[in-house]
Order: sequence, then C-alpha cells, then structure tokens
Amino acid sequence: MTATLEEVKRYWQEQPLFSLERADVGSEEFFRKLEQVRREEVERFALRFWGFDAFPGKGLLDVGCGPGWMTVNYALGGSQVHAVDLTPRAVELTRQYAAARGVEAEVREANVESLPFADGTFDVVVASGVLHHTPHVLQGIRECCRVLRAGGCAKISLYRKGILLRPRFFNLTQALLRVISVHRPGSDLGRAKDVDDFIRQYDGAGNPLGIGKTTQAWRALLLEAGFTVRGAEVHYFPKRFLPVGHLIPRPVHWMLDRFMGAMVYFDLTKG
Repeated sequence: MTATLEEVKRYWQEQPLFSLERADVGSEEFFRKLEQVRREEVERFALRFWGFDAFPGKGLLDVGCGPGWMTVNYALGGSQVHAVDLTPRAVELTRQYAAARGVEAEVREANVESLPFADGTFDVVVASGVLHHTPHVLQGIRECCRVLRAGGCAKISLYRKGILLRPRFFNLTQALLRVISVHRPGSDLGRAKDVDDFIRQYDGAGNPLGIGKTTQAWRALLLEAGFTVRGAEVHYFPKRFLPVGHLIPRPVHWMLDRFMGAMVYFDLTKG
C-alpha cells in the first residue's frame, strides 16, 4: 500500500499514538497509562536494550517522538535530548509530558526523510516504531545515519514479519486470532486482506502506511543506509489485547515476546 507524507501526517495528527486506547489524550491519566503500557508490556523485556541511563551528557535525537515516552525517559537518564515528530500534536504532547516530569528536551516538528540537523550532530539516535510509517523508508534510515556522528550509537525498532506472518501461515494466524478473540481497538486484524494489510492495521484501520519486513530484509536496508549492525532482538507481544492477557505469567510472556514479537530491535553504529 502506498501513501503520501501528507496522508501519514494527517492520520497521526488526528490519532496520536495510544489515542485508540485512551480517549483522554494529554491528561495526567493518559501519560500514566502510557508509561504503564510501555514499561509493563511493549518494552517489558527491552528496557536494557534502550538503556535510558546509558548516555548521560550525550546528545541524543528521538526520531518520531509521538507522545514523548522515549524522550522523557532518556532525559530522566541524563541525555541531552532533541526530539522531532511529523505532527504538531505530537510535539505538543511531548512538551507537555516533559514538563509534567520535570525534564528538558528540545522538541520540534520535522520530517524524518529530511532532518533539520547537520551531518554528525548527535552521539545517539533512537527511533522506536517510527521508520516503518514513512513513505520513503530507506531515505528516512539514511537521514538517521547522516545526523549520527562516526562511531555513534543508534537504536531502531521496526515491524517484523515473523513466521506467523509468512504467506503460507497467514490464514491460520487469522483464524487463531478470531478463535481467541483478539481485540485491537480501532482495527479488525482477523479480517485483514493480506499480511501487509494486517501490519498496517497494527496502528488502526485508518492508518495509511505501516511497513513490515523480515529481520533479514530490514538488516539489508540498514546496511545500505550506512549503518553497521551490532545486534538484533525480537520483542513486543501485545498481551493486553487478549481476553486473558493479564493472566499470562512473566516467563510465558518472555517466551512469546522473544519468539513471536511483532518488532525487531536493531543495535547499530556508524562507521
């Protein structure tokens, strides 16, 4: 599915991240629940990967900051954070969240395909579930590499086509979702027309663009953009969309996260 940058921007302006699950966007309760979901589910087994306290005093760019969870947590860890997002709504939310948590960050509206920073500006670049939403994804990855200094660190997570999203297993995957009554607010994953449509709907039925690739295919794009891949991890099994997800014990959730996770997390460097 193709989409223009304006279509992508319009959707995320109208539907900020997490807004399909919370109607009270921007409230204290919204940010509290966002923190809970990110720490207890989305990044439950990836907090060490992100290393929020690993870059004190370092210049860090959060690409596609959304409502600001990454920005705030890196600022709390002592990083000198700059954050960008395609939409003014996300910029507003991130500034609001940072102010509520008592941290400072430079937040501005910008397009990842043309970042407003000089070459080699940052020690660290992070992009959490962002680059798969931009129309020219390779250009977005190249821009992340360009603004990173030589020897710097980048951490990027992207939608993954795991084994259950291979064409020969997809019908079985959809049937299983219907049987166990998986409910993703704003989406109808059990009736997606194909794998790519399924991945697009991760962020809502109206989402104009969501790209998934195998780990190998993403690795190839990252290398083409100029990165060196130091490691890759699979994470994010969204148990909150299961009727009995809250009953899944931590060891089982860990296994589902690492073997059936919806995203691949790349640890990268430049040069």
